[in-house]
Amino acid sequence: MFSIKRLRSRMNTKVYYGLRCGAKTLTFLFWATLYVVVMKMTLLKSNTSPPVKDSIILDNYTKWLGPVLGDDVEGDTSDWKDPDNATLIELENRSLRVQEACRKYSLQSQPINSKEFFVDHEHNLVWCNIFKAASSSWLYKFNILGGYEKKFLSRSRYTPLTLARRKFPRPSEDELRDAINTPGVISLLVVREPFVRLLSAYRDKLENISPPFYRKLARTIVTEHRDAASKILGNIKSFGPTFYEFVAYLISKQKSKTISFDEHWAPYYEFCSPCAINFTVISKVETLSMDSSYVIQQLGLGHLLSPRVKDRRTRLRTVMNKSRDGKNTSALLRYYFGQIDKQMLKDLLDIYGIDFDMFGYDSDVYNKYVRK
Repeated sequence: MFSIKRLRSRMNTKVYYGLRCGAKTLTFLFWATLYVVVMKMTLLKSNTSPPVKDSIILDNYTKWLGPVLGDDVEGDTSDWKDPDNATLIELENRSLRVQEACRKYSLQSQPINSKEFFVDHEHNLVWCNIFKAASSSWLYKFNILGGYEKKFLSRSRYTPLTLARRKFPRPSEDELRDAINTPGVISLLVVREPFVRLLSAYRDKLENISPPFYRKLARTIVTEHRDAASKILGNIKSFGPTFYEFVAYLISKQKSKTISFDEHWAPYYEFCSPCAINFTVISKVETLSMDSSYVIQQLGLGHLLSPRVKDRRTRLRTVMNKSRDGKNTSALLRYYFGQIDKQMLKDLLDIYGIDFDMFGYDSDVYNKYVRK
């Protein structure tokens, strides 16, 4: 009798532990399955774009490449190519066009905004950093030229701009003039279609969830222009300002001349003083690969800025250059500029018209986008 009771007790114990172990296993499988499903529905859902030939590993440096606009930025080639005659002629024509615009708008006596320049005395390179115009690409190059290791850049928590300024402090006006007038020095300016850059800056800094520094500005814009925008656009549910409100804000500040424009949407001709600085190379984001190749070839920096280093930065930027909603540049421009009317476009061109003229961009296409 004793043996039978003891046997039953042991069997009950084993069954209990077996059931408890099975319950734990089922619980683990449930949560693991739920985790996989959530991952597919959220983080992995956006990963539906066509595969890229080269694998891209996003690192800490990449988080500073804020969202940008359009997929028409030219990718870098697999090697530094010598520029052809057409490129040399184009670069010469760009410089002549800038000089002509300076005379046309009487800007020859323009003051120098030296604080936005980077001067690399060792490598004979001067660059004016225009945000949203290949700034991340060239900041990376300057950090490499400054002596930072690639591994450090990939892990650093500091912004590329902060790191670059440690190596290349803001020059004085005299230092900048001396550097530019030194034989063999190349002075570089990179520009982008003005309204594409403007829209990119708006979407990055003000639309939807703004970065901390711009939240106060976003609230100010909404407070000042939401009533007028609602009459045109109807009920607006967004927390951040609409593009209509952003343009209205720019126009009001331009007319009142109360403040200078933020660095992300300041006009090129004011920000980098091209009428006071005779830039050796006027580069464009639309032809960035060939323009960058020319600068690097002329200065003999290919061994430092190897195509592998350059390709990775540009591939990352090209991938992130695609808009978050998958639309191309033209569709985005048509959508956002469809919020403003012809008078607002005219007022906006009073701010950026010189940039269009000076750097050879066409603003006529926006007449088809605005509200009639």
